[in-house]
Amino acid sequence: MAKTNLKKFTASEKLNSMSVDLIDVTVAADSDNAGTSAAGDLLFKVTEIPNAVSVVGGSAILQSCCVIVDESDATGAIDLIVTSDSTALIGDSSAGDTSATETGDTMAAVTSALSVMDGTCGFFSVTNAFDAGVVAVGDKKNIGMVCKAASDSTSLFIYGIQQSSADYNQSSIVLRLGFVKD
Repeated sequence: MAKTNLKKFTASEKLNSMSVDLIDVTVAADSDNAGTSAAGDLLFKVTEIPNAVSVVGGSAILQSCCVIVDESDATGAIDLIVTSDSTALIGDSSAGDTSATETGDTMAAVTSALSVMDGTCGFFSVTNAFDAGVVAVGDKKNIGMVCKAASDSTSLFIYGIQQSSADYNQSSIVLRLGFVKD
């Protein structure tokens, strides 16, 4: 259990010691299913967010996320899940599928061990994407998600779930993640 020491720094000293970081992560959407997509499908696989926290096993606050898709008509809503576990999600083991879940697979069929899902820090939705000409852009502000890395890492991980039937058609998606680190 972490021990909180409220008297280590004054409020001013603590605020001045926090750093803000903007980390771009590029993910490949729809790379396995060649265009078939539905709400509830895995949009992209578990992907590393390198150096998301300042120290090994540390924590940070995810404050914002801008989603930039290289196809202007891909404006459907998505859910983004942040986790401290790098393990790939596993398909429906009751159906004999013990392989990693592919993009386009329904999330309802994921049977990953509870220990994998225990690493989940939280999730948020991006629902305001719009056609900006050559790209689609959406964002989420004021997330305020407290995230903690695994005890041997400075990385967090993220995966996406599609919440519409928008066809991301093997799009490249940039997630621009804003972290406050202590």
